[in-house]
Parts: sequence; C-alpha cells; structure tokens
Amino acid sequence: MLSKQDGPKKRHNEVLKLIAITTMLIDHVGLIFFPESTFMRILGRIAFPIFAFHIAKGYVHTSNKLNYISRLLTFAAISQIPYMLLLQTYNLNILFTLLLSITLISCVHYKKWYWMILIGIIVIIPKYLQLPSFEYTWYGLIMPVIFYLFANSKKKTVIYQSILTLIFVFLESEPNIQLFAIFGVLLCLYFPTDKFKVYLNKSFFYWFYPAHLTILFAILWIIQTNFWRLK
Repeated sequence: MLSKQDGPKKRHNEVLKLIAITTMLIDHVGLIFFPESTFMRILGRIAFPIFAFHIAKGYVHTSNKLNYISRLLTFAAISQIPYMLLLQTYNLNILFTLLLSITLISCVHYKKWYWMILIGIIVIIPKYLQLPSFEYTWYGLIMPVIFYLFANSKKKTVIYQSILTLIFVFLESEPNIQLFAIFGVLLCLYFPTDKFKVYLNKSFFYWFYPAHLTILFAILWIIQTNFWRLK
C-alpha cells in the first residue's frame, strides 16, 4: 500500500498530470471532431490511468481527506452539464467515478467490506438496468484501488492493471484500443519525472476538466449552427 512519508512540504511535479490532460484533450477532440482518427483515440487511453494513479496518491498524501472529496464532488457537479451536452449522454462524468473510487480506497483501508459491496452495486447495477451510469463503470472504480494496494511493487501493479484492462475489454466488448491504457500505467510507474519539471497550481487541473468540455461544446455548437445556416 501507499504510505505517507513525513518531511517538509514540497512542490509537486505535475508533469504526469499535464500529460494526462493533454492526452484527454486529444481524445475528446478526436471523439467529437475526428471520429475516424484511431490515433487520437489511442493517445487518449493514456489519460485515465494517470488520473487513477494520482487519485491513489492523493488519498494517501492529502491531510484533509474530507476537503479532497468535497473538492472532487464540486468539480464533478460543475462538469456534469457540459459533459452531458458535449457527449449527448445522461451518464455521470469521470470525476464521479474517481470520487467513488476514493471512497472505495477508504473502505479497503479501514476494512469496511459491506460498504465496498454497496459501492460496487452503485457502480455496476445502473449500467445493466439501462440507467445513467458512471463513466468507465467498475473498471474506473478498481484501477485506482490497484495503484493504492500495490504501490510498493511496480511489477504487481503492471500485472494486475493489465489483467484488469484485458477483462474490461473482454467483458464489456470495449474496442481493442483500450488495451493501450496499459501504456498509461507504465508511464505512471517508469516515466523519469525527475528529468521534466512542471509546477502548476492544483486548481488548474480541477478547472481544466469542465473548462475544456465547455469550450469544445461551444466550438461544436458554432460549427453545427453555421452548417445549418449554410444549408
């Protein structure tokens, strides 16, 4: 498991988070404007494992976990309307999935098994009842937990994350490009972050998600409006 180390506070190198939001943006641009571009979607598979990795780290290193959860909930709520408008879906955005994953990590940590079962039901059941569900469903719920549980063994982390991804692709009939998420896992564990320094305010990463969804929707709306006027 991850363990919190004592010592003076340091500025966090956010290079991996920058890679995550960049590949996420490329993925969403590809999905909305260039659906035929497999390469853009492949790059996008890198993003979620990095977010999952930082959720596991955040749970351990955040001194006020209630504030951490409240902040995620706030931005999940802010992001929901632009998410629904852009992707034309009633599902809940990825921040809600990560929020539940933090709760699941806490249940694992404190061995609250009955709550773990309840969280699993909350995530899995809506998908099969044709109700609004969580993005990435159980896959998005479990990935941060694996990063948390096997943080002291890179080999085990790669093995279990690879198995998880393979099962997800097989059971959920996901496109094979989802397998490229394993490269995101490898980046989290082996990227030489000490050679690339990026320091940004943590609020930037929280605001980026709803902001980029809103901007992409605005661009799409302008394109579609002008298209119908031309016709």
